[in-house]
Amino acid sequence: MTEPIISADNIHKSHLMGREAVPALRGVSLEIGQGDFVRLMGPSGSGNTTLLNIIGGLDEPSRAHVTEV
Repeated sequence: MTEPIISADNIHKSHLMGREAVPALRGVSLEIGQGDFVRLMGPSGSGNTTLLNIIGGLDEPSRAHVTEV
């Protein structure tokens, strides 16, 4: 694998539903190298869009470290 261009380590994200925090992501880690093809799959409500929004910089994780080159 080439040097990662996107690296995410232990991403956590929760959304507030009233007074309750509902977890969307719990400890997701990944590395994507230049030229890699990645497919994100899962049922509706499993955090797919939340993960993409965090990687794309549209949303902030509750707790994590995301690096993009």
